[in-house]
Amino acid sequence: MSLKAFLTGIFLTGIFLSAHAQTDTTQDFHERHEEAFTLFFYKNSLRMLNMADNEAFAELIRDIDKMKFVRIDKSAENFSRSEYNDLVERYHGESFDDLMTMRSNGANLNVFIKEKNNTTHGLVILMEDEENFSIVDIIGAVPLQRIAELVSKIQSTDSFEWD
Repeated sequence: MSLKAFLTGIFLTGIFLSAHAQTDTTQDFHERHEEAFTLFFYKNSLRMLNMADNEAFAELIRDIDKMKFVRIDKSAENFSRSEYNDLVERYHGESFDDLMTMRSNGANLNVFIKEKNNTTHGLVILMEDEENFSIVDIIGAVPLQRIAELVSKIQSTDSFEWD
């Protein structure tokens, strides 16, 4: 293999990996809150969670390429309303649009979507209850009518009963 072909391969790999990185906002948040409970799920690890071969769950995760979950204890991390508002502003700056606001299992949720040419490329879900604040950063897509179901599954991460 020539040096030019090798360097081209490295360059293209770098472009591919950077195109599929989590949002800068989520990365920065995680770096500022190093003690956060954090989970990473890739396509294959999400499939492994479906040990019962649940078709509905398989459909739910089918178009997720990568998902990062970050949860902090609000009081221990001195999380403030201004930090929350800053996160929202930064996600907007990364071309995420407001999709919906809802409540689920006692938590307030704001869902943001990144689309291009009517194709969903990413979702960010901000979840807040009295004690915790969480970010779910998804590369890929989830059927929009099933976002509440995904949130419910994520909220059960302590037990890992995903099927």
